[in-house]
Amino acid sequence: MSDRIAEIAAAAQQISGETQEMETSIGEVAAVAEQSSASAEQVSASTQQTSASTQEIAASAQELARTSDQLQALVGRFRVTA
Repeated sequence: MSDRIAEIAAAAQQISGETQEMETSIGEVAAVAEQSSASAEQVSASTQQTSASTQEIAASAQELARTSDQLQALVGRFRVTA
């Protein structure tokens, strides 16, 4: 009977050790998940900022095109005679 109790105690210790290893692994996975989430949020923020910048550039390009058209119209009024 004493041997059986020793076997049960040894098995319980082994299970306890494996449980601790599992807890450590789960903690590591959770840390990686948090880092991945933070990275995804940074990428999302950068994408939104890039999109906003692109829209601003497009608006500036349109304004420049309008200004260019106006300038061509004004320059077209002048006649150069030789």
